[in-house]
Amino acid sequence: MNTLYLFVILPYIIYGISIVLYNEFNISINDTSLKGEILLITYINNKVHEFNDIEKTFSKDLNTGEMFWLNISNPTANDFKFLKNKFNFHHLTIEDCIHKAKRSKINDYNDYHFLIISTTDNNVNNAFSYNNIYIYISLNYIITIHYGENRSIKKIMNDINNGLEIVSNGSDFVLYNILDDAIDQLFVVTDKVEEKINFLEEESMNNPVQDTLNNIMKVKKNVIKLRRVVSPLREVLNTLLRHDDIITEKYRVYFTDIYDHALRIYDLIESDHEMVTSCLELYSSQLSNSMNKVMKILTIITTVMMPLTIITGIYGMNFQNMPELHAKYSYFITIFIMFFISFCEIIYFNKKKWL
Repeated sequence: MNTLYLFVILPYIIYGISIVLYNEFNISINDTSLKGEILLITYINNKVHEFNDIEKTFSKDLNTGEMFWLNISNPTANDFKFLKNKFNFHHLTIEDCIHKAKRSKINDYNDYHFLIISTTDNNVNNAFSYNNIYIYISLNYIITIHYGENRSIKKIMNDINNGLEIVSNGSDFVLYNILDDAIDQLFVVTDKVEEKINFLEEESMNNPVQDTLNNIMKVKKNVIKLRRVVSPLREVLNTLLRHDDIITEKYRVYFTDIYDHALRIYDLIESDHEMVTSCLELYSSQLSNSMNKVMKILTIITTVMMPLTIITGIYGMNFQNMPELHAKYSYFITIFIMFFISFCEIIYFNKKKWL
């Protein structure tokens, strides 16, 4: 009876285990949301091979025994499935590519390394946007994946088309060119942020209106997001310098240079953060000063009018016996006294430099 019961439930147990293993090791790479125009460009010895099908990229006619760079723009589910089967990439790296992970990082595996390089575009006037590159790299190849147009990738493609030898110098040299251009773009962004902050400082000083405050808060959010981009990127570059299996001794000095640039950019962002905070404090101070000036004017007006109000209040009382009410020039004398008091108050305020 127990044996029969085991044979009955055994298929269900096997089916359940297979579902769990499939979800664990074969993530949902059949996601239909991954659609878009595919552009596959392979560089082998600086020769460009362009395909619309990733399987044709690794056909028998194409000698991939040499060092090559495969760039995939707007990948589909089938592309990820092919890469996983062809190169045995870890399912977690595929998952990061599909879900468009934003934070820069580096993961080490047996025969390759996976990097996420998170940068931003150089237009701070529009909404802040990430511009990420997902990279698989080993000594024999480098595979880059991105969504939409990427400035760094496009620049390197143009350099190769113009005759520069980049791919033939090794995968680490291709990686250096990608990182170098990404860092250069961050310099452009920080320069634009600094210009925007300087403009807002003048606005806060001369015309602290609500739009100025809104612009300051937008720039502050961009600076914070920019710091979130550069901080992990700096850590990735520092980690790369300790990887002898990725970076050859020939190009180590190049990576040291871009690491120094990343440190400089981080310092600039910290400076920009302090500047935008000071700009916000300046706006608050100028707004407070403007309010104080308004209150000062209202206080002076109230002080000037107070004696006049007392005089008019006294003579507004309905008493029967007020001798001066029947004097011939009482009205003109009262008006003169009121003007004289106001004049004396104004002279006094002026000497005190309250006006």
